Amino acid sequence: MTEREYKKLLIDMVSIGDYKDKEEIVNLLKICNVTFEKTVAFAYSGIWDQRKEYIYLSIIPEKLVQLKSHSEYVKNVCNEIYPVSDEYMLADVIFKPGALLDYEEVSQEVLFENIQKQIIEEIRNAKYMILVAMAWFTDPVLYQELLKKKREGVLIEIVLDDNEKNRNVEFDLSEEFSTYWVSIESLYKNIMHDKFCIIDLYTVVHGTFNWTKAANYNKETISIDRNRTTAESFADEFMKLKKQGCVSLF
Repeated sequence: MTEREYKKLLIDMVSIGDYKDKEEIVNLLKICNVTFEKTVAFAYSGIWDQRKEYIYLSIIPEKLVQLKSHSEYVKNVCNEIYPVSDEYMLADVIFKPGALLDYEEVSQEVLFENIQKQIIEEIRNAKYMILVAMAWFTDPVLYQELLKKKREGVLIEIVLDDNEKNRNVEFDLSEEFSTYWVSIESLYKNIMHDKFCIIDLYTVVHGTFNWTKAANYNKETISIDRNRTTAESFADEFMKLKKQGCVSLF
């Protein structure tokens, strides 16, 4: 495992944990530099010729005290994810001052199962804004999750294909959210076929999965991309679709 892979796994494990200050730790770890130091010192662990290895977490001095206040928890997670080896044993995790990293987390996760559950988790993690572009949106579970975020003050906008299924759903999206209905005009009966969701202009959920009840029983795929560049590209497309929806209102 490389230092970069270890850092990503460390952040992921803290993110899904139940530690009360996990969000604070994740933000600190993102600007940390992770360094492995393999030594020739024997570990005396009972495994012949096993040596000691140290992990250094370096962070800017003004954040060091803050990170150290969670040192016991961070060390426990570091030990939990440390790869088992007959060659080396993790001797300690050391916190030290270092330079500020120009860091942007870039990750991609592809899912084939439990897709609705993951989308719900992403929605619940939203802090500022959720932009949804969907060919079909008929799932009351996801509707309720969006409604909860609206009540928390999160900005929510939705672009939908203007079709019979979306118009006759059991809930009224237009009543609760800024909703833009898109009709694709051409010689053929085309639809707005996008299926993506942008969260906080950083996370994008996209793929084959429509936000419908039926999609939970189909063979579907989504990708969860976390980086600003990808999110901005999808946001550009969302604005184009939104503009079409605005035109159709008049």
